[in-house]
Amino acid sequence: MNTGEFFNYILDCITFLLLTPTNMFISIVILLNWIKDKKLPLVDQLIASISVCNIAEEVMKSIKFLNIIYNSSKIRMIYFALYYMVMSCNAWFSTFLCVYFCLKIVNVKNTLYICLQRNFQKILPWLFVATILGSVLVRVPIILRISEENILTPKLNSTFLHFKRTNVLSFMILSWIAILIFSISALTIVHSLFKHMNQVQENFGGFRSPNMKAHVQALITVMLFLITNITISIVLTINLTSYSDIIYYIIIPLYSTSKLAGCWSLIKGNRNLDETLKNIFRKLHCTKTSNNME
Repeated sequence: MNTGEFFNYILDCITFLLLTPTNMFISIVILLNWIKDKKLPLVDQLIASISVCNIAEEVMKSIKFLNIIYNSSKIRMIYFALYYMVMSCNAWFSTFLCVYFCLKIVNVKNTLYICLQRNFQKILPWLFVATILGSVLVRVPIILRISEENILTPKLNSTFLHFKRTNVLSFMILSWIAILIFSISALTIVHSLFKHMNQVQENFGGFRSPNMKAHVQALITVMLFLITNITISIVLTINLTSYSDIIYYIIIPLYSTSKLAGCWSLIKGNRNLDETLKNIFRKLHCTKTSNNME
């Protein structure tokens, strides 16, 4: 193990300790609200799906740690296949969330757009199924083709490189289609919010409108979510196509930071999550204050 790989494993441990509790918080809050209200809003379904994918990504790092012990190319192949499957689902779930916000916020006088606005909630379950099945069907046959004969042959390195290139190509095509749809939806939302904010400013003569704060927060959340997901896609593309030390020292830390920013934007963009987090910090502050007084 070289210095770069060791740095990567240390960073994986740190991000696991930060991202896993954060995504567990998101999932648990949504689950408790579901139990309480007996219903799960569409936006909560999408946020929960993204959080579950993030948790799965962190849990799968344990497979990578097994490779330190056993140094098995079979483990590496299985890890790559599962990793790309989860990341593909995550990219599409994020895209569906952004499309949902676009359909909810932006009004366009177009027959197809109006039809999509009315029926998006009905077709979303089918989109979920198609995304998961598509990711599984692309990756599972590759995993099943991994045999002990291939692992034990002298051509192991070429087999693994061909396997990785196949996964990389399919992953990049699917993820960049998703990020293209995501970017168009996000930029449409940003344009609509800017336009509406200018109208509110003209009507009220400033930024003191009660709705202005909500619009500014929505704008910040969408912009952060857009920048985060574009950064993640670029970082993953560089990570999958480059083999220099820059991956370990620049690209992977940037990717981890973007993932944390993405989780923060999900929390700030959802009222229940934001209020729950504020209440937790409020109670912790009160507890600390009372302990200091004693």
